[in-house]
Amino acid sequence: MPRSYLLLHHIVKSRNFGALVRTADALGVHEVVVVGRRQLPTSPAVGMQHCMKRVHFYRLSEARDYLRGKGVRIVGVEIDAAAEPVESHPFTGDTAFLVGNEGCGLTDAHKAICDGFVRIRQYGHARSMNVGVAGAIVLHHFAVWAGFEERPIEGAKFVPPERHVAERAGE
Repeated sequence: MPRSYLLLHHIVKSRNFGALVRTADALGVHEVVVVGRRQLPTSPAVGMQHCMKRVHFYRLSEARDYLRGKGVRIVGVEIDAAAEPVESHPFTGDTAFLVGNEGCGLTDAHKAICDGFVRIRQYGHARSMNVGVAGAIVLHHFAVWAGFEERPIEGAKFVPPERHVAERAGE
């Protein structure tokens, strides 16, 4: 079964950072790859930092080499007419999604490491979406395409798998 990865670099707002990690867990992301000084948030993803497999690098090139070494395709989430609409499910296997910064989106350095791009079509007046919302939409489309098994429901919540301690690179 194909795996999804979430690649985070230059996400400034802790609420977006935390929401992305929590969403990654909910949508079956195999691993969160964090680049830069910041590693993982404590809120609003309280508890999720212990569930998610993650790895941290200080440089974008290190994260790129790590993912490519695993045979993972890096796909940027970008507003661009040449990007493929995410609902067309243009995925081909293990995929890492790189979402842009809240202010400027993907930088030239980000775009340079991407093997392709997806976009989320918009129909209203907003010029862009919140990075956490965009990440959630793209990760959900991948999960549907990959055929991830939905968690059982108990009451008004999903039943999580047994807790495990997240693995970290070098530990």
